[in-house]
Amino acid sequence: MKNYVSYQQVHLSYGISGKRNQSQRFTLAILRLLVVSVILVCYFLLDRATSREFLLLIITAWLLSFVIVCFVAKNRSFSVWLSNKRYLELAFDEILIFIACYYSGGLHSPYILTLYLPLLVHAIAPLSFQLLAVTLVTMVNLFLLAVTGTPDWPLFVHHMTAILLGTAFINILVYNDLRIITAYAIHDGLTGLYSYRYFWDQLRGMMEPGSQIKTFSIIMIDLDDFKRLNDDHGHLEGDRVLREIADTIKANVRDSDLVARYGGDEFAIILPGMGYERCRSVVDRLSKSIVELGYFDHVSIGAALYPEEATTAEELVNLADTRMYRDKHRSKHPAYPDPPPVTS
Repeated sequence: MKNYVSYQQVHLSYGISGKRNQSQRFTLAILRLLVVSVILVCYFLLDRATSREFLLLIITAWLLSFVIVCFVAKNRSFSVWLSNKRYLELAFDEILIFIACYYSGGLHSPYILTLYLPLLVHAIAPLSFQLLAVTLVTMVNLFLLAVTGTPDWPLFVHHMTAILLGTAFINILVYNDLRIITAYAIHDGLTGLYSYRYFWDQLRGMMEPGSQIKTFSIIMIDLDDFKRLNDDHGHLEGDRVLREIADTIKANVRDSDLVARYGGDEFAIILPGMGYERCRSVVDRLSKSIVELGYFDHVSIGAALYPEEATTAEELVNLADTRMYRDKHRSKHPAYPDPPPVTS
């Protein structure tokens, strides 16, 4: 029975959980700049009769969008901060959309479909307060356009119905499909553990400014002589052993710990909030449990702590990998000194 503290689960998929990675944040900033640029070009080509106030506001919005793109691209801390302040992004986008539509015809504006852009961005997120808030803000925006311009209530009802049905349709279909695709993408097909790429995504995400996880440990595991087991008993037996070992590892860590298949016969674990002593206890328990399965006489294991021993994901993994390599060396050559440190 597990008697250690259970931490909040952290192994949520980026994107599917609503948390955006750097690439997604930059892409959204570029798309915002592109939309404003299109509106600005349309003004000079088609809408010159529109007031100069509109031109001034759109130029201001373009400059702000350009500054956001530059900061997101160059300043990772700002990018993370902005991502955590979704309401600021939403407010900026909704105000921009309202201005573009208000000055170009209200409900009859050629830009009216931009009302749906925030919904498309947020509709693939899980059903949540965030999605509800975006839907309500969009509906309020639509209502303001209806009452401040020439009233056209049938058109207003049509747009309102499209917003409600469209949001539900996109969320149900796209989110469910995305969840299935993500499940395949982030899991190892053989063991059901998390994948190598997902391990790195989560590890880097935990080190980002603003992360709720302030300290954690990682453990690297290598199955000594697994190749010999494959050669002696065949690959199907080797696959079965890998699945059994994966289950054994999961049974000896917390539900909040992230267990990944790092390579062919290597595994990696992230243990949020765990310091040296408790990590050492987990290492001993894992080594004993895997050896007791009877397939290997020794399992090489290395561990490292963040932020005490490393400041980047690469340094942390390299340190744990080095210690695992030394453990393997000691088991095979007990009479010889440790090998020189492994460098990246």
